[in-house]
Amino acid sequence: MNLPTTSVIVVSWQRPDALVLCLQSLVRQRLAPAYEIVVVADAAGLAAVASLLDAAQMKLVACDRPNISAARNLGEAVATGQMVAFIDDDAQAEPRWLSHLVAPLAAEDVACKGGYVRGRNGISFQWTAAAWTAQERPTPQR
Repeated sequence: MNLPTTSVIVVSWQRPDALVLCLQSLVRQRLAPAYEIVVVADAAGLAAVASLLDAAQMKLVACDRPNISAARNLGEAVATGQMVAFIDDDAQAEPRWLSHLVAPLAAEDVACKGGYVRGRNGISFQWTAAAWTAQERPTPQR
């Protein structure tokens, strides 16, 4: 299976401790395709990332305003992967998160993929799965 290279973009604003936990989960991805980690954060977040052993392998982008859309655009501007994946700074990726997320993209008829999202309580789902064709609108299955 020929999996696309992936840029994982993490946006963080005033949550350096959560960001560190998120990044630690990302560097431990197993069976993942080639990927890079792009961190877009405020000064406190960038300082926290700089203290990590794997910081040299991450792309760091400064963002001095709390605007997730603008921050994601800054991350995409430096991303070099064939695909882009976003993860929130207060999330921790399971060890095979990226491999499961990217695997369906090896099929030629797949253009987009999403994963399951648990709510803040860590138990219930905010989003589970959806499937549609180009002519249909997505219908979430909750």
